[in-house]
Amino acid sequence: MANQRTNRKVKLQVWLNLEEHQLLSQAATETGQGMSSYVRSTVLKAIKADLGVSVDNRSNQ
Repeated sequence: MANQRTNRKVKLQVWLNLEEHQLLSQAATETGQGMSSYVRSTVLKAIKADLGVSVDNRSNQ
């Protein structure tokens, strides 16, 4: 299936303390992603879980 992303943008600003930043950095590094990509994919997974939608990793890339 082709990538069907649109140009719609949502800006998300998150304030993290030092410990939270370190955890985010570690998680992103361990998954081989940048922090922004990691946050994006994690937020989408959480939204889908909250809505009861099955999570397909291919749709989060």
